[in-house]
Amino acid sequence: MPSQMGKRFECAEHEAEYMITKAGNGDLSCADADDAGAGKLGKRYSCGVCGATVLCTKAGTGIVCCDGAPMELLAGKALPSSD
Repeated sequence: MPSQMGKRFECAEHEAEYMITKAGNGDLSCADADDAGAGKLGKRYSCGVCGATVLCTKAGTGIVCCDGAPMELLAGKALPSSD
């Protein structure tokens, strides 16, 4: 499925759901993953090639992929301290 911003991507075989937050020209799919690599609720994943970004809205047992390669987990932004 090509990524389109605002669309939902469901991976029925791994019981995971993602919301596309930034569109790219890659095709989204799911693959088997171990527990450490499985999609985690509330985490964002990004494709280093096409720039697509997804938000995990329902955790599952698989990992989201773009053009067959697993997407990278995005790190949270550091907030300024409140002195």
